[in-house]
Amino acid sequence: MLKTSTILISADDTESVYRSMREVPQPLRRRLLRSTNGINSRTILIADRRGQQEITRALRSLPESSPPRLSDGPQLGRLRLTIAQAAGILLAGATGVLAWLILFRR
Repeated sequence: MLKTSTILISADDTESVYRSMREVPQPLRRRLLRSTNGINSRTILIADRRGQQEITRALRSLPESSPPRLSDGPQLGRLRLTIAQAAGILLAGATGVLAWLILFRR
């Protein structure tokens, strides 16, 4: 069995291909880790039925301390906002209501 990895990173209008994370330059690796460890980051895994069964079997053999979950599709209800994002949304809504009141006041 031969296992290979290919990492394609597209950033700043350039694309680079690496064979392992060790080959990725340190500044780009730090940037990549920062962006993939954020609150809204997720891992997308696409597999056929047999692949899903193999992955499920492998996940069941992991320790129970941090059981990963597989999802069958997007879960939009799990969106989390920071306080600044929520304040921005509320401010935008209040501005819209105020503009409506000023323009359509009789």
